[in-house]
Amino acid sequence: MTQIHRRVVRVGAVAAWAAATVFLLVGLAGGADILYVQAVGPVVAAGFMTAQIITHRENGGLALLVSALATMVMQATVGSEGTVLPAALALVVICAIGILLIGSRPVPTAVTVALLMVLTPLVWGLPFGRAIQTGVVMSLGLIMTAAVFLTLQNAATALTARFQILFENSPTAVMEEDWSEALAYVRSEYTGKPERLRPFLMAYPAVVERAVGRARIVRVNQAAVDLLEAEGEAELVGYRDGSRVNEHTLAAFVGALVTLYEGRETFEMEVLAMTMRNRPIWLQTRSVVTSIERPGATVVVALNDITPVKERQAAMAALIKAKDEFIASISHELRTPLTAVVGLTSELSSMEGLSEGERAELMGLVAGQAEEMSNIVEDLLVAARAEMGAIAVETATVNLEAELAKALDGLGIGVDEMPATVPNVVADASRVRQILRNLLTNAVRYGGPKRRILAGSEPGSVWLEVRDDGQGVAGDEASEIFEPYSTAHTGVSGSVGLGLAVARQLAELMGGSLSYRRELEETVFRLELPAAWDAEPAQTSENASI
Repeated sequence: MTQIHRRVVRVGAVAAWAAATVFLLVGLAGGADILYVQAVGPVVAAGFMTAQIITHRENGGLALLVSALATMVMQATVGSEGTVLPAALALVVICAIGILLIGSRPVPTAVTVALLMVLTPLVWGLPFGRAIQTGVVMSLGLIMTAAVFLTLQNAATALTARFQILFENSPTAVMEEDWSEALAYVRSEYTGKPERLRPFLMAYPAVVERAVGRARIVRVNQAAVDLLEAEGEAELVGYRDGSRVNEHTLAAFVGALVTLYEGRETFEMEVLAMTMRNRPIWLQTRSVVTSIERPGATVVVALNDITPVKERQAAMAALIKAKDEFIASISHELRTPLTAVVGLTSELSSMEGLSEGERAELMGLVAGQAEEMSNIVEDLLVAARAEMGAIAVETATVNLEAELAKALDGLGIGVDEMPATVPNVVADASRVRQILRNLLTNAVRYGGPKRRILAGSEPGSVWLEVRDDGQGVAGDEASEIFEPYSTAHTGVSGSVGLGLAVARQLAELMGGSLSYRRELEETVFRLELPAAWDAEPAQTSENASI
């Protein structure tokens, strides 16, 4: 209602000043001094409304009352028969608009004013019959005009009420914003071609920051308060924080300003924002410009939380990247031994006169490379079967010391320290060798030159540690080293990233565990398996299936 009063007073002031100007110009042109006197009425009304505007105390009802009284007095004092019709029309329009500003009981007010209007021409010096006739016409005109105005007002009020209900009770987060000041600032800073505005704003983010700081959130609904984690509407309403413009949000705000600058009515954007509790959130906004008189003065914005969608997209992108890296890694891992096998077998078939020792040496090299390929394939099979829950584990008493010796001999790896004895465990011998092979290979690839193996026992379990003096894995990456296809280690490229994941899966299937830690200057992988003296007779793991 305050805005309506303000608009009525301002429009009325302009109209009154325009009427006074017309009286003065016509009087000046025609030499009719009476028009100067008749201009007093519009000047009084215009001056009164202008004073209200200057003091920011606009009251439409009071302004219209003064205008109506001025019109009646001027017609009664200096009016003529020629000015009766303009005065009557002015009174009808002024009174009809005034009735709109009546907050309650507009119909009784309209009837009362209409009855008074029947008597008004009597004070204008008209003959009684003509005065009554003119008054009746004015009264009927007032009733008809007021009825039309009130009908339009009721329709607009109902529409506004429905919008208010939809706005406040909508399950979608909605905000009403005023970007008129922001748009005016952009226009003051940029005077070039419209198509060059976007590059200009992208090049000068400080202009965007100052413009956004002039945008104002007028009101929000409860869904928006909840979405943005605010304590209430008051925490969100007000001028925007220009510091929110950063590398993540710059393009989105530039898009909004360009849209308003070009006069388009709708625009959408996706932006990584922060809630009032500083939690990052991806928002998709759909904005509709509903203001007509002032560009960008009323912008209704619907907010949608698309954080889950963005997270799924990021996860999918990570999967695609991991798949691509895995294909590249497995190709590299298999190509090296395969190239050696092809080359060595070609040597064996093409070269004649080789001694038995030379042939045996070449065959040993071929077997070693083939074994490496077999190990890679075995890890791939275990990883695939683990995802399907179909790894077969046959448990029995296993000589862990003997399996460790086999793994070291098979890989040709030397260590600086070995345990004196290693207790037996209950496990699957082939799976134990696979675990040890992966741990030792990991130490050679990613560890330092000094390698140690320690072993011992605890109640119910046997532990074996593979240690090296390498730099280890950064703290924020340590949790990822047991993930399939993870290559968090440093120093070596082309790894499939399955060895540690497979080793842990197998250890857990056999009732044990595999862990990683940094101790002093050493990297430690600790394997724990059930001790043989506490075990039941050999059995198939319940977690396994063929």
